[in-house]
Amino acid sequence: MNAYTIIEQSCIGKNPDAFCEDGIVVSPYYIAVIDGSTSKGNLSYGIKTSGRIAMELLSEAIPLLPIDIDVTHAITLLTRKISEYYVQHDVEANVSEHPENRLTASCVIYSVKRNEIWQIGDCPFMLDDQMYDNPKYWEQPLAQMRALFLEKELKDGKTIEQLRTNDTGREYILPLLKFSTRYQNNEDTNYGYAVLDGFPIPTHHIKTYSCKGIHQIILASDGYFQLAGTLNECERINKEYLAQDPLCMLTYKMTKGLKPNAKNFDDRTYIRFTLD
Repeated sequence: MNAYTIIEQSCIGKNPDAFCEDGIVVSPYYIAVIDGSTSKGNLSYGIKTSGRIAMELLSEAIPLLPIDIDVTHAITLLTRKISEYYVQHDVEANVSEHPENRLTASCVIYSVKRNEIWQIGDCPFMLDDQMYDNPKYWEQPLAQMRALFLEKELKDGKTIEQLRTNDTGREYILPLLKFSTRYQNNEDTNYGYAVLDGFPIPTHHIKTYSCKGIHQIILASDGYFQLAGTLNECERINKEYLAQDPLCMLTYKMTKGLKPNAKNFDDRTYIRFTLD
């Protein structure tokens, strides 16, 4: 079985006054980055956001996975962890009918025993110098729609600071963002995609990668514009670009921008380690 050495890691919330919905797991047999999804629904889970709760549940469950479990059975156990929460809080009927209210997260997991990466959702990673991404098919079209709407708002006289405070572009695409949740873990459509949300994941949406012969692995959330070989480089790219385009509507079009007093457009997480 491979041993590993952590080189660097970081998990930073986008806003110091809000819950960070990203998380890192480092255990003897699993390393993972978890990205809890920004809520698009209206079901209250108390003081914590749905993305934060999803991240916390998965952070508890991943280190307890059997050492040599395969990806299919691991996903079943992680899915069950979230579905049990629905039962305990009597919301299973609501979240079945309204997927926008689910506890939802993307995740990328390294299994030490199997020497594999498991990618569920849109968390990117690197094997040596090769990057692997898994973006949702609809995210860039919606980001482009938001950018177009914000461009109109600027031409109509609104300022960048006004739009950072009240992102009317985000409001414009929010109904479609909410509608897109109907496709998560949906096997009856060509537009389905995988997330951990307490509901069964079609196996063809789960991606598995062998790490045989790999020296260095980087796992991350999608809070970086570019995934690079060092944490400092990722941070530099984000800082420089956000100074030029805080609305995230030009070169790197996003479905949300940099809020006032925020440090980034999204929570961001990065861990780099070598296989010994």
